[in-house]
Amino acid sequence: MKKTTIALILIPLIVNLSEVRSQAMTDTLPAVSTGEGLKKGPKEGATYILPASLLAYGWMKPVIPGIERLDDRIHDNIRRKHPDFKTSLDGYLQWAPSASIYAMDLVGVRTKHGFRDHLLIDAGSIVMAGGLGYAMRRIGRNFDVFNKGDSEFPSGHTTNAFRGAEIVRQELRHSHPVWSYSGYVLASAVGVLRLYNGQHYLTDVVAGAGLGILSTKLTYWAFGRLKTKSGKR
Repeated sequence: MKKTTIALILIPLIVNLSEVRSQAMTDTLPAVSTGEGLKKGPKEGATYILPASLLAYGWMKPVIPGIERLDDRIHDNIRRKHPDFKTSLDGYLQWAPSASIYAMDLVGVRTKHGFRDHLLIDAGSIVMAGGLGYAMRRIGRNFDVFNKGDSEFPSGHTTNAFRGAEIVRQELRHSHPVWSYSGYVLASAVGVLRLYNGQHYLTDVVAGAGLGILSTKLTYWAFGRLKTKSGKR
């Protein structure tokens, strides 16, 4: 029964991401005549594969015993080697990627959108991540493997960090392509700290990363659609 439930979760996820990817690619078609659409559309659409894969990995824990064993092994090794490790840095660091966007606005770094749009995108991605995360936690409570110790599936701190990291990537990927991935370094540090703090298992962190990235991508997709429609009025 639980395996059937996991399948019912994964299949709509894959189908919906495919539809969003197709729409994202279609929206770039007007630029094909310049050659720009051919380069950007498929490449950006294909980036939905990463968050979908991370989420799928997390949801496969109840049906693939090896994933749970890996979780336990990593968790036990960290607890054994660093039993006294404790820090609150991850609670602050999770906001660093999204906060850096406003710092860029302040110092005049060229980004894809302006300050007001950043506020809307940031708030929209928080709502998106919060809503999807709440639904995932409600479903996850039905599976014993997601309710071990004090952990919670998915990791909220990691979700928030990668949500902000994807905003940084989206805003800088054309003007500063190398620096656009700097947010992912900070977000990865948050994920590692959640493991070392003993707050989460690896699948919680991996799924949180996927959720954060996906939430921001869906927010940008919705934001672009709304801007396009408002521009046509």
